[in-house]
Order: sequence, then C-alpha cells, then structure tokens
Amino acid sequence: MPSLSGQPNISLTVYATASDFLFATYDILMQKEEQSNIILPFALNQQRREQQAARGQNAPPPTNNLWICVWTTRMASRGSAPKPTLDFVFAINDNSFGGYPLFIWSNYPASELMPSFLDRRVQLAAMQLYQSTPAERVFSVFGLAPVVSSFRSIWSHITGKQAELVPFYAAKFTLCTKFTLQPSIGVPAGDLIRPAAAHDVEQVARLCQEFAEDSVFFPLNSKESMAQAQQLIRDKQLWVYETRDAHNRPCVASIVASSRSSARVAAITKVYTPPAFRGRKYALRLVQWVAQQLLYCDGKESVVLYVSHENPAEKVYHRVGFAGLCGTPRPVVVEDWLEIGFKDTIRGHW
Repeated sequence: MPSLSGQPNISLTVYATASDFLFATYDILMQKEEQSNIILPFALNQQRREQQAARGQNAPPPTNNLWICVWTTRMASRGSAPKPTLDFVFAINDNSFGGYPLFIWSNYPASELMPSFLDRRVQLAAMQLYQSTPAERVFSVFGLAPVVSSFRSIWSHITGKQAELVPFYAAKFTLCTKFTLQPSIGVPAGDLIRPAAAHDVEQVARLCQEFAEDSVFFPLNSKESMAQAQQLIRDKQLWVYETRDAHNRPCVASIVASSRSSARVAAITKVYTPPAFRGRKYALRLVQWVAQQLLYCDGKESVVLYVSHENPAEKVYHRVGFAGLCGTPRPVVVEDWLEIGFKDTIRGHW
C-alpha cells in the first residue's frame, strides 16, 4: 500500500492542455494502461486536436478541459534525490454533448486506499477543482468506489451540491486478452457482422437513443443520437450485427462501439440489442467478434469494459472471456467502480 512514512509532501499540478498533461504523466499512465483508459484516450484525442490547431488545420481545441494531478514526494534514503509519485488524476473533459463526468484515476487499487491516505489528497484536489471549475459543471464523478465515496462527501461540503440518492452507475471494471478470449461461435447463415457503414446511420441513431434511454440519467434526443451515430461511424468505432426482420429485410439487430483507445488497450463503450432481438446471442457473437478484431487485427493487448452489477450482460461478457465475472476469481485490475451524480448541476453525457 502507499507508504505514509518519511513525512511525505503532497503537491498538486494543474494542466489546461493535454500536451502539458501528457508530458508530465504519459509514462506513468502507460504503466497501468487498462486502468488509465478512462483518462488517457481523451487526453490523447485532445492532444491531437491541439496539434492540428497549432498547424492551422482548422481544429480549435475545446476550452473546457482540466487535469489536476496529486503527487506525493517522500524523503529519499541515503541522500538520493526525492522523486514524486503520481497518486491521482482528476480530469474534466469536454465533448459535443455538454461534457463528460469528472473522471478520477487512482495509481493504487481500492484495497490499498486507506482513509488516512485518501481523504487528504481528495480534499486538496477538490479544493483546487472548486477554484478552477464552476460547481455546476461537476454533474457526476466516476472512479474507484472508495475514491468516489470520499469525493462525494468532500465536494458536497465544499460546494453545497448534494449528491443524488441513487448512484448513476455501479459497475465492475473487467478486461479480456488473447489468453482469456474464448473460441467464437458461428454466425447463422444470412446474418452478418461488419463495421457500421454510412447507410446504417438511421438505424444506429435509433439504437443509440434507446441505449441512452436505458441509462436513464443521460438521455439523448433524436438530433443528438444522430450526431453520435454519425461520429461513431465516421471514426470507424462501431460494429453491427445484421440479420433479417419479419419482412426479410436486412436490419441492425445489435451494435457495439469502441470509442476509447490507446496504444495497447481499447474499451468497449457501448453494447445494445433492442428488446425484439434479445435472447438470440446476437450481442454475444458481436462482442466476441469485436474483441477478436481489436486483439488480433488492431494489435491491442487488452480489451476493457464496465458492466453494471446485476446486469444480465455480465454472463455474455463472461462467455466472451472477460475476467473476474460471474463469481470467478478477480484479477487485481477487476474492481468496483462507482458514479455518483450531484443535484442542481448542468448535466452532460457519456
């Protein structure tokens, strides 16, 4: 666990550009690339936009991005220079739908986060966040369960913003590798798994809207769901399971998106099958195919995702080969994450 010996010095650094943030933290985040997936891909995308803008390529970077890093420096032994350790990253990132939640990355597993270590660091970061960002912008916070629980009480005390009674999201973080991926099952004759294409956009937009309605807390209207579908298709981040409807017309029966990616890790960020097509293993086949594509064709070492507790989809992901699900032993990386919302804020979307 993180040591408290040697009179540690806690410090903060604040970054308004992804380039500066990644210059300071990239090597550290890459050492825990799976856990960093909630932070690193957004920063990498933003860095590319900053670089395009610097080259005059008409891609002005969004202005509402902020990274707060919490560091601990301990006295070094035998006169060697003290070296700071990155403990936490608090990230506020913009998007086309009002912004993402506050994401918190921890350099330590939940089992090592004792209150004596955690609370003081979260308090300092929360104070800095309050000074840097309107409280209304922090509509929710997502991270390891003990970190979010600590932030909830501290943030409410600082800002007066009360937490929503029901968590927005309570989930397991899990991963699949070439070593855990299970053999694929065949696709029935006439069905097809493929990348989404421009002609799918209306069907995909409808499924994106239904998926958002299922989440309850982050609905999309028809215009927003169309914009999301167009973006996912344009960026080649969406795959579809195509089958035939009752009139023998081709239709999209299931979708899978992967919109967060770094050098060796990709996340599955959306899986949705409409009620009329459930129970036919469409999602199982599609998730399995996408995971295989990411691991073997795109060269990723891990595919990660979050699955909410008590979600029947956990059985699907377990059959695909995601670790630590359905009561199986959990690797260290498979942990409980939590999203808590705050009242009287301006809600974004993710």
